[in-house]
Amino acid sequence: MPVRRALRGGAIAIGLALSTVPVLASTSFAKGPGSSVPSTPTAVSLVSGNRSLSVAWAESSTGRITFVATATGGGRTTRKCTSKAKSCRIASLVNGAVYEVTVIASTSAGSSSPSSPASAIVGVPGPPLSVRTSPAPAAASVTWGPPKASGVTDVTAYMATASPGGFSCSTVKTIISAPSRTCQIPGLTPGTTYVVTVTATNAYGTGPPSRAASVRPS
Repeated sequence: MPVRRALRGGAIAIGLALSTVPVLASTSFAKGPGSSVPSTPTAVSLVSGNRSLSVAWAESSTGRITFVATATGGGRTTRKCTSKAKSCRIASLVNGAVYEVTVIASTSAGSSSPSSPASAIVGVPGPPLSVRTSPAPAAASVTWGPPKASGVTDVTAYMATASPGGFSCSTVKTIISAPSRTCQIPGLTPGTTYVVTVTATNAYGTGPPSRAASVRPS
């Protein structure tokens, strides 16, 4: 049977040929430093300065990480700072404006999600706290607490303003003492309800007003 022998011989030859083909071993490549996507930065903190915000944060990832902190404020130009460390300073901001800052961590593999935002007023003091009023004859006595500490320069003056009418009183820093946190607004109409707010001023300008407190002079 010459045909069967030929077929059988060809199958044997093919099998031998296949058995001699080298099998490539699977190869794995180790990832180098910074080749994984870093975690999202946390605990973002801000310290205000003249036209700037100093930003610091925490980061649990390791490797070659680049951080970018971004400051945005309603209608203001977006500003950024870039750092290999866990802090940087965002400059060219507008004094008196409120900015919201987020931080992103990046490696060659990609970028993290933005951090939770932190916000701060730049340069000038924040709003005075705990404003209280009490009625007086054709006047209102006003007391308040200092703004929340934010790293800005010292408060040099306060002003309490009553609306309607724009009547006000103020206190100013002296060489030996900080400005008082109480004053009396004169010239008010008895029986009229007024809304009173307080602002703080420093070397860079006047900050935003406090929450309003109402009063009705006697």
